[in-house]
Amino acid sequence: MKKTNLFLLLFFMLAVPCQAQMKLAVLEPEGAGLSNDEQWMLSLAQSSIAADFNKYSHITIIDRQNLEAVMAEWKHSLSGITSEEDAIKIGNLANANHILTGKITKTPNAFMLELAVTDVKTGERKASHSPQAVTPSSLEDLSALKEASADLLKQLGVSLTESQLAELNGPVASAQVQAQTALAHGIVAERQGTSVAALSYYYQAAAFDPTLAEAVKRSSVMSANISGINLGDNIRNDIVWRKKWIEQLKETEETFYRIINNAPLPYELCYSTVIETGKIDYQKETADLSISLNLLANAEWFVALQRSLKAAQAVQDGLNATGRKKDWGLDEWPKRGVSETNPFVENEYGVGYKKKSKNYDIPIEFELVNQKGRVIGENTIRLNPSISINENFVVKFKPNQSSILTFNAVNANDISDNLTIRLVSVNGKSTKTAGFPIIAVSNKEFPEYRVQTKRTTFTDSRDGRKYKAVEIGPQIWMAENLNFNAKGSVCFDNKPANCQKYGRLYNWNTAITACPKDWHLPSRDEWDILELSAGDDKAGKYLKATSGWKDNGNGTDSYGFSALPGGNGSLNRNFLNVVYNFSFVGNYGIWWSASENGSKNAYYRSIDYRYERVIYDNYEKDNSFSVRCVKD
Repeated sequence: MKKTNLFLLLFFMLAVPCQAQMKLAVLEPEGAGLSNDEQWMLSLAQSSIAADFNKYSHITIIDRQNLEAVMAEWKHSLSGITSEEDAIKIGNLANANHILTGKITKTPNAFMLELAVTDVKTGERKASHSPQAVTPSSLEDLSALKEASADLLKQLGVSLTESQLAELNGPVASAQVQAQTALAHGIVAERQGTSVAALSYYYQAAAFDPTLAEAVKRSSVMSANISGINLGDNIRNDIVWRKKWIEQLKETEETFYRIINNAPLPYELCYSTVIETGKIDYQKETADLSISLNLLANAEWFVALQRSLKAAQAVQDGLNATGRKKDWGLDEWPKRGVSETNPFVENEYGVGYKKKSKNYDIPIEFELVNQKGRVIGENTIRLNPSISINENFVVKFKPNQSSILTFNAVNANDISDNLTIRLVSVNGKSTKTAGFPIIAVSNKEFPEYRVQTKRTTFTDSRDGRKYKAVEIGPQIWMAENLNFNAKGSVCFDNKPANCQKYGRLYNWNTAITACPKDWHLPSRDEWDILELSAGDDKAGKYLKATSGWKDNGNGTDSYGFSALPGGNGSLNRNFLNVVYNFSFVGNYGIWWSASENGSKNAYYRSIDYRYERVIYDNYEKDNSFSVRCVKD
């Protein structure tokens, strides 16, 4: 029996591929000829390849942040290594038995990508991806890097299934590309010492891909460093301390100014190829012909931008913690900025405040062509979307912008049975350089602004009650109001039937601890993310249930959130009695947030049966509102 077991053990050891025992340190490739603005590509290559090896093999990948610490101790620049011998030494220090090194070289027309896997002990090269010319776009969309990963894995004896090969050779989901890109930009920003920029990129990366653990870990560490900064312990000169904080605030303003001004237009343009007939002039024998257009916001981009603003909030928290902002004349930050690029709000002529937005003015030229190929109508429409961030670090934008483009007074004799809509130019240039997607739709039913949703259920272990839940963008929310009987909660009008329909109403001190295990009362920031995910100024319409509201409420329940108007209870103390005055059931839904406004008030979100928007305000904590919990 023992001999048989020994035989099986030896057979198993021989049968397991060598990659099962491999510990691989994926180093950042060296860069040659890259500009400062292109350094992030090196970090992108490192993280993409490490992720592929981790996903498609049993190879153990050494944590990148540990590698950075090792390289710092080895007194090497984080931007690259000087020789293969140095890389092998780093591999030893990182407790790796193999290293992956490479180089990205910029040429006049392309980039050259080369990679190699080397045995740390013997120096033997185990796999190599010989220098290949790749386009900038194939690096940025990860396709060239995934092709290289497939090549190296195959040489290392990793058996890839057909579906895995298809994944590696196929297009990468845009959210994954955006997450890895943001992470790479964050790492470069951190090295350059721009901590607010780095933190904002890490938050963006985690918003695009919540499973990207490295982005979450890096943001947690950096947020604590920023919000907990207390230079006063080390800098006794108050003037110097103030100057340091002004530098931090200036960096914050410049970071978010760049983000909203340098990004490609975060919209896509949809235009209908269905041509509508308008005014006919029987005397001149002409007709007006028109098409519908819709400018549709990129939901993922706006959600990521909102999440990145936690970096600005961390700075403000740190400034508040100094206790010196009023003495320093900074108590109105960010309403009063410290730079000319303040993206939040700016002072105008010393009186009042004027919001500073990114305003686009994009002329798009269309032509109407008959079946003979003759242009019989032409017109230009100007798109004017804007993006702004207010003093509460909330992103404001238009989720949808519908418009009509009309070709005026088209000669009736030129109109054929088949007409073609031709897109001529964007900003006076070729449509290929538009910088945002332009999509022709064969009907007038344009897609709506919305994010991906996923519905599920869970059970509250405290009372066995089952709840619906819905994943909206990067968050998971209860899809019905909390109905846990906690001290400090009531049913509307003290009628149990209202609890069954609307859930219970909670005072704030009860609400803050009322959610089930693994769930919590959402903060103001988390409500901001939901509101933004659900369509910003139309979020109320999209979040309302389709029934249960006065005058129907005009809700579409587009995301399965199913908001209901549970009303509120206001506390009225009369001698020894505590009485609730109940009101607005059927008219309003009001939900607590976990964020306080002083010791007596807390913030809430409200939806009104009359409006499409979500209302934001604060009220006394003694009042009783509904509760929606969000997943930890």
